[in-house]
Amino acid sequence: MPLSISDAEKRSSISERLHVLGRGNECILNIGRYYAIDGSLGSEVYIDGSKPHVILICGKRGYGKSYTMGVIMEELYRMDNPVKKNLGVVVIDTLGIYWTSFFENRKQKNVLERWGLSPSRMKITLLSSAGNMEKYRKIGLPASKFSIKASELSAYQWCHLFGVKMVEPLGVAISRAINELEGKNYSLEEVVECVRNDGSSSGHVKGACENFFRMASSWNLFDTEGVAIEDIVRAGEITVIDMSSFSDELKKVLVSIMAGKIFERRVIERKEDEEKIIKGRAGEKKKFPLVWMAIDEAQLFLPREKSISKDILINQWMRQGRQPGLSLILATQRPGALDEEVMSHSDIIICHRLTSQEDIDALNRVRPTYMKEEMGEALKKVGSEKGVALIVDDISESVRIIKVRPRLSWHGGEEACLTAK
Repeated sequence: MPLSISDAEKRSSISERLHVLGRGNECILNIGRYYAIDGSLGSEVYIDGSKPHVILICGKRGYGKSYTMGVIMEELYRMDNPVKKNLGVVVIDTLGIYWTSFFENRKQKNVLERWGLSPSRMKITLLSSAGNMEKYRKIGLPASKFSIKASELSAYQWCHLFGVKMVEPLGVAISRAINELEGKNYSLEEVVECVRNDGSSSGHVKGACENFFRMASSWNLFDTEGVAIEDIVRAGEITVIDMSSFSDELKKVLVSIMAGKIFERRVIERKEDEEKIIKGRAGEKKKFPLVWMAIDEAQLFLPREKSISKDILINQWMRQGRQPGLSLILATQRPGALDEEVMSHSDIIICHRLTSQEDIDALNRVRPTYMKEEMGEALKKVGSEKGVALIVDDISESVRIIKVRPRLSWHGGEEACLTAK
């Protein structure tokens, strides 16, 4: 929950206040300071990182939503090791902007000094397409190729990826081939071979199916092994998956696969956690850590219309994710394009400047009862300054204006300019 600690409280009862959070100060995430109408800054604002959250960050392009997500990533990275060793962070980077977190934020060094902070980089695990991997390595980043086991996609996911209905002849042929290979660790070439040997499909259908899987093979993404989920979710580390070179439909399928596997693993791990507690072994390191997943351009994965990724993220992560210890950070410039259930499940909303009435109306439809004024009126107080945001917190049932702290690591999401700054 957002928590304000005044200077007086810091001097007199810091231990007591942090004890209320349940885990001590190693679990609090410093996201900025309260912001007054005159532009002055108040006490620090924290999020309780010891509990699962669904955090929605929204705002117009260029006003700080991706930047704010980066700040929360940094705070998770800066957690004390005893806590961080049981936490893994996965970043779905749709625009390819978070690789810069590997470098210090030298361009805002003076701003950081005014906040009493110093530039520092994050050690991230960077996964990307084969082409981008080579580009990253040329500039000194330890990037690895991101790949998925072909056998991890269901017939439904393959059909969705190719834009084919499962009841169509093409969809039936794809489903028949995938079902025939079920239980095997197969390659795309083996799928093509199954399609060729299908005696129930016409030559036209078989040719179209073969073309689809040849196309998928050209992406250099699906193979017999793939990156194991344990290598994506690493305890104590942040993994950035650069999906900027993938199509939108491919991004949705990949997120649905990973989100589903993480959910399954955490459900199993949660049962083992309870067993350890019962047997007095609560302090042991988890086999599979708690997970925070950060998703930029969230409207792509959680739209109002039907989506393969929305099914997993809402039905599993949002509705059931608290118990197995799953958290989501979602950033979007179009809250009006999100499924309304996303906003109703968000226990913290951080909203930068918004001027679209459609987006303001969408937030207003889920306005909590403790919020005395309309969302549009509250957002007027945010003004036009970048980095200022309205924060709506369901846990403490409070609404405040904050100024997000400057990034410690380099932010790669600024808009391109013709002239150097």
